[in-house]
Amino acid sequence: MLGKLESIWRYPVKSMRGEEVDEIFVAFTGLMGDRVYAVSSTAADKAFPWHTAREQEDYVLYQARFKRRDGTLKPDNMEEAMGHPANIHAPFPTDPGAFGVEVEIPDGTVVDIEDPAFLEGLKDKSEGELALHHTQRNIVDCRPVTLFSLQTVDQLSQETGTDIHKLQFRANFYVDWNEQGGFYEDELVGRTVKVGDTVEVMVVERDPRCKFITIHPETAETDPALLRHVTRAHEGFAGVYAAVIKEGPVRKGDAIALAD
Repeated sequence: MLGKLESIWRYPVKSMRGEEVDEIFVAFTGLMGDRVYAVSSTAADKAFPWHTAREQEDYVLYQARFKRRDGTLKPDNMEEAMGHPANIHAPFPTDPGAFGVEVEIPDGTVVDIEDPAFLEGLKDKSEGELALHHTQRNIVDCRPVTLFSLQTVDQLSQETGTDIHKLQFRANFYVDWNEQGGFYEDELVGRTVKVGDTVEVMVVERDPRCKFITIHPETAETDPALLRHVTRAHEGFAGVYAAVIKEGPVRKGDAIALAD
């Protein structure tokens, strides 16, 4: 056993504040309910059309919540979910309202994300026209799962002499290694890792970092020095991307072990 799953995080709306969950179903497309909404901007690069905290730093303070949270953690029929072929999406709810989200903006106002007032409130935050996107398949940047260790957070804090918050790295799985040190996850690239009793993920590549890691998740204050340090000392990478090889439920505290 390499370590344990210290915490599990999903982000109902891309780039907004995430939520910690005690257990969740992990499909080939990612964690159930992770990044099922996103806002695009015509001012953004066509290859990455999303409105994010790169443009609006306090976007990380917007708290997205599922209105029917319990139904967004596991499929209704677990046996069916576990038995479908890999090229078919897991049988998540197809009811359009099943993953309905409300957003609490920093001033305390709560608005349904589908309410035109939501985008209206953002229109002065972007130079382009904004549009809302919704899917049950996860709007991720690259691979469906991200993994980051507490040891890497500690190492970066020591190297920079600053108090770094783990959520600056917006991972799905935060791992506490038993014996390994910071950046050990880099050594897992190309390896298959088992999480809990069922889920297996292949660590595909290191995670290239951008301005996002400089934004504090609780204050939206920025520290550009962190990105400069990661670029200089770690080739711009911190954490890893993983692809899901075997679907299933995971729980906080699950064991992490090599599967290959």
